[in-house]
Amino acid sequence: MSEHEDLLINPNTASIGALTRLPGIGEVLAQRIIEARSYSQAEEMLRVSGLGEATLARFSSFLDFEGDVIPEEKAEEIEPLREVPEGKELEPGSLSRPPRRKPIRERAVYSREEMLWWIVGAAVISVALSVILSLSILVGINRTLDFGRHATVRQLTSDLATIEVDLRDVSSRIEAIGRRIEAVEGLSGRVTGVEREISLLHEEVRGSLDEMSSIRSLVDGLSGQVSNLSERVGVFDSFLHGLRELLAGITPATTP
Repeated sequence: MSEHEDLLINPNTASIGALTRLPGIGEVLAQRIIEARSYSQAEEMLRVSGLGEATLARFSSFLDFEGDVIPEEKAEEIEPLREVPEGKELEPGSLSRPPRRKPIRERAVYSREEMLWWIVGAAVISVALSVILSLSILVGINRTLDFGRHATVRQLTSDLATIEVDLRDVSSRIEAIGRRIEAVEGLSGRVTGVEREISLLHEEVRGSLDEMSSIRSLVDGLSGQVSNLSERVGVFDSFLHGLRELLAGITPATTP
């Protein structure tokens, strides 16, 4: 046996790497053992899917339900626990429970939230150190933290004042342009109204033209009728004139 085979494994706290060192336990079965935790005795592990009594009997002597977990990196260094060949009797005391040794403590494992806070804290400290270093450099260059005394700062201040004046001028121009645009929009509204009135007038003119066409058609009809009547009147006049001549010829002239 190796020097690590006398270490016991607590299935309630052991990692997958430690559980796979047990005889007959693979990664899949180790994951199922972890998901079915917790256990107070070896028989309770029979509720794990795929774990039978025969397999449990092979590693039950290596279980400790009160000890601490064997770290995974430590478990990878030890050899798998040996199982007893079937049909072979064990010598007395060969698999006797070894004396309890000092538990091997697992190194501290930080949660994701704790790691995030550590990262945020380190970032804040880095920013603070960067600011302090920058201020120290500026103090070394300017011999003061009053940046207003530096010529470059004064020049920048003057440039900013000039830019502010320019911005005010531009803002006033933009406001004037906005007012002009509003006036143009008002004119465009008026033009739209005029266009609507013109459209209405066009429609009225079209209606009037249609009425005039109807009146012309009616006048043309009346003119034809008048011509027809004129012809009839001319015929009647001719008849009367002939009738007068006939009567004049028939009737003798009267003497006074």
